[in-house]
Amino acid sequence: MIKSILSGWKNYLAKSEVTEAVAKKRAALCAACPHAQQGKLLAFVKDTLKEVEGAYCNQCGCPLSAKVRSNDICPINKW
Repeated sequence: MIKSILSGWKNYLAKSEVTEAVAKKRAALCAACPHAQQGKLLAFVKDTLKEVEGAYCNQCGCPLSAKVRSNDICPINKW
């Protein structure tokens, strides 16, 4: 899981067009999910995907800015 999230952070920084298109769809699903929580420690993470900015998944603990851009899967199979 750590490797996937590290690749997500890499994609967060690089912001390729394909990755961002996928991330945008995933972010919309995460924004509507009750497991998406705002994190105090993640408040410094600014994201173009405002719906997941500063949020994390309370199922897996991953920061959503990286999770939606990773090659990982949603822990409750939404994507």
